[in-house]
Amino acid sequence: MKNRTFRQLTDSDRAKLEVLIKEGYLQSEVAKKLGVSKSTISRELSRHSTPHGYFGKMAQARHEHKRQQCKPKEKMSNPQICEYVLERIYRGWSPETIGGKLKREIRLGFKPKTFYLNHESIYQFVYESEFGKKEKLYQYLRRGQKRRKKQHGRQAQQETIKNRVFIDDRPKEVETRKTIGHWEGDTIIYIHKKAINSLVERKTKFVALTKLEQKTAELTKRAVTTKLQTHYRKTLTVDNGTENAKHEEIAKELKLKVYFCHPYHSWEKGTNENTNGLVRRYLPKRSNIDDLTQGELDAIADELNNRPRKSLDYQTPKEVLEYEYKRINFGCN
Repeated sequence: MKNRTFRQLTDSDRAKLEVLIKEGYLQSEVAKKLGVSKSTISRELSRHSTPHGYFGKMAQARHEHKRQQCKPKEKMSNPQICEYVLERIYRGWSPETIGGKLKREIRLGFKPKTFYLNHESIYQFVYESEFGKKEKLYQYLRRGQKRRKKQHGRQAQQETIKNRVFIDDRPKEVETRKTIGHWEGDTIIYIHKKAINSLVERKTKFVALTKLEQKTAELTKRAVTTKLQTHYRKTLTVDNGTENAKHEEIAKELKLKVYFCHPYHSWEKGTNENTNGLVRRYLPKRSNIDDLTQGELDAIADELNNRPRKSLDYQTPKEVLEYEYKRINFGCN
């Protein structure tokens, strides 16, 4: 299969696209005629179509206006890199995840080396560029903070977590997803200092959610031990937030091993990151969850656990978990 290099649509492409769409061509047929990927055509129509159809000149004017707005420093001035980053920020990806994924795509040959961009540059784009400030890109980040904390402050918080064991020492079986009992944990932050603790089993995608009145180590420990005490568990992987400071107590009470991702490597627990994105569809980042009950949160988790997943061959997380528990003869309420 021929590997097409990425290119943006030109003024001429957009004029042809308008004609082809009006003539009834499928997106895949249009993509082939223009020599671009189907996803490029799909994104173009999604962004620039109007209730009355797609118009090439209008789409080109919108595109040029957006490019003028998107003028951050250094590499982010490259429209292709800017588009890559923006698309993922809007989807709720963290700068660490974007940088890590981009680095992997470069390593695999999917992107040129000139595309390399570290997470610090993305943070600067979000918080310091005119475009980032105008569009309030900070609200799409996990913590949704209007102002970024200083680097030395974040480092000081990390040092309060003693005796961490990093993911390098985690058993290889966890990565394969062939066995169950390997959980990932995270904290979803909301306004008024409220939060949700989310736990996801790696193989089955089964999720458990707990409302936290505050993002503290004690409340996080209670949430994790309460939710996992009735489940089969062998390992738990978390990030370096201070809410995980009582990891040793969690490990002792649940008789499991706790492992930490490397700082700013949130993609190392990607199952949890993806699940948090699903939760955000019910409870967007700036939601006020003051009046949210645990019963309502359990209902969201139940709906997610009963939704068929392509990655599970269209079985639900609950079905797969119950099958695995029967297979190992594990009793769970």
